[in-house]
Amino acid sequence: MSANTLHLEAHGRDGATIVGTIRGTGLLRASRPFAEGAAARIVVGHLGPGMVRGDAFATSGRVATGAHLIVAGQMATRVLSGPDPVTSTANWVVEHDARLELIAEPTLVAAGASYDARLEIALEPGARTTVTELVRREPGAALRIATVVHRGGRAALIDVLRFDADDPEDAAVGTLAMFGPADIDALDRTADRCEGVRIGIGRLRDGDIFVRACGAGIWAVREALEALRAGGLGGSIGSG
Repeated sequence: MSANTLHLEAHGRDGATIVGTIRGTGLLRASRPFAEGAAARIVVGHLGPGMVRGDAFATSGRVATGAHLIVAGQMATRVLSGPDPVTSTANWVVEHDARLELIAEPTLVAAGASYDARLEIALEPGARTTVTELVRREPGAALRIATVVHRGGRAALIDVLRFDADDPEDAAVGTLAMFGPADIDALDRTADRCEGVRIGIGRLRDGDIFVRACGAGIWAVREALEALRAGGLGGSIGSG
């Protein structure tokens, strides 16, 4: 078993986002920051052929007031079969008037593998976040992916996606959660144009948006999720 950690911190300065901390151990790697308008983009990946043998991955970060951080996956990641579950945790704090975008690449869970992931985000007043998750399991794979978002000391979202090893369903599943201003009419129009994917769109208690997309192939779901994310943000990805 190996432990692998990554910690990021970003702050705003003169209308730009500065990534002041990138600290990692083990197999996790992060790129240098790339400027996208007022935002900074970090690409995260890991060494090796995939996650296996009880590997544990932990990511954490803070986005300070005035910053806009985009954290994207480098490539699809395989969770390989083995007797011990692979675990992944992520914890983020998004301060007042800051913005965080987490853009996942597909996680491919092989038959005989077990994957347990948990993401927690704490939003301060005026903070915004957009989260995507993508997973494709082979028959015989077990997975549990929990997403918890807190705003003002209470839960704004608790979502758990779970498949047991003996479940017959083997579809690819994508999730999009948007906390902050978003155009739900544009999301509906975009969903109508996505072929080969089943999409459900709903509003959460505070007016935030939750989307689930399912399809036979992971790349069709990925394409639909990216189109929905862009449409819901009004094409403002990477802007301030």
